[in-house]
Amino acid sequence: RPAEAGTVSRAKGVRKPCDVRRGRRRLVDARQFMEAAELLEAPDVVATNAIQAAIAASDAITCVALGERSADGSHAAAVDLLRRVDPSLAAVLKRSLDRKTQAAYESEDISASVADSCVKWARKLLVAAEGRLES
Repeated sequence: RPAEAGTVSRAKGVRKPCDVRRGRRRLVDARQFMEAAELLEAPDVVATNAIQAAIAASDAITCVALGERSADGSHAAAVDLLRRVDPSLAAVLKRSLDRKTQAAYESEDISASVADSCVKWARKLLVAAEGRLES
């Protein structure tokens, strides 16, 4: 579909409009997923909650910065959208999302060190989201 006059090139994928209020809701979700990740011990469950925290934090960031969030089944679309705001944060989200299938769906458990990395990546995105929503 051709771009309308005055529109900016957008990241690929399905997106939903999202304002600051919705961004704050996603930030609350991110904090709760992170809290669960930090309280639990099973590496797959820790990683899965950390990855969900990373996704929610990313949504909060794009809500504030772009007025939209990814609603696409493809994780690549969320990474592409976040890249428009901050390429380094997009790289962090991608690293996290690359672990999602193994953590959430595979029978082989994720290692504790990979789960710890997922928490670290989610924390970085959460801090970035808090900085944008609480400043």
